[in-house]
Amino acid sequence: MKFFASVFGKYRKFSSERGYSCDCCGREIFSYPSPRLCEECSSALERNFRTCDKCGRKTVSEGLCLDCKRKTPEFSRGFSPFCYRGEAAGLINRMKNGERWLADYFGEQMSAFWKRSGLCADIVVFVPMTEAGELKRGYNQAKDLAEKISEQTGIPVKGGLVKIRENLPQKRLTKTERIKNVSGAYRAEGEFSGRKVLLVDDVMTTGATGSECAKVLKRAGAVEVFFLTAASLPERA
Repeated sequence: MKFFASVFGKYRKFSSERGYSCDCCGREIFSYPSPRLCEECSSALERNFRTCDKCGRKTVSEGLCLDCKRKTPEFSRGFSPFCYRGEAAGLINRMKNGERWLADYFGEQMSAFWKRSGLCADIVVFVPMTEAGELKRGYNQAKDLAEKISEQTGIPVKGGLVKIRENLPQKRLTKTERIKNVSGAYRAEGEFSGRKVLLVDDVMTTGATGSECAKVLKRAGAVEVFFLTAASLPERA
């Protein structure tokens, strides 16, 4: 898969206008956009099956993961169709670094995963970036995912969160450091009284960002917050 991704990466930008090619490697798919990935690329992505009852990450045993046992997240339930490692992690990183069309694939997979939960939400809210951060990247991949999920589920998108300060990259921090790093970084705009919120982001690692955003939304009146991401970091054995 990596070979095809490197060969067809630039080609995919142009072929996306015509369709009929894998969003990942560029191979022809004559039934595109269903599926959006060829069989080889799709099978290379590790999917979540046995997951934590609270945060939704892949676990080593049934029930709650160790992180949720130590500190319960503020969101009601977490969900993610993919495990954040290997090819899935690589594909999400590509989505974050210019290949925006991949949000269509992940958004559709997230929507299907959410529908299978049997739960309901009134609005979709995405995890925001700072204005400077979004300007630098050119887009917010969480917003792209939220818009695709809204299209697939019929749940309206509401831009109800604002990131008020930049924080350090979460990936190099411990769980405790991550919690402190995002504390106070978000503000709710508008009323959420009585609303059930589907909060969307690309990746859940420790759940600190989702938990902080959920706390802010609940303070603004949300009765429940569900956290849906494309992938989540698995529990360590």
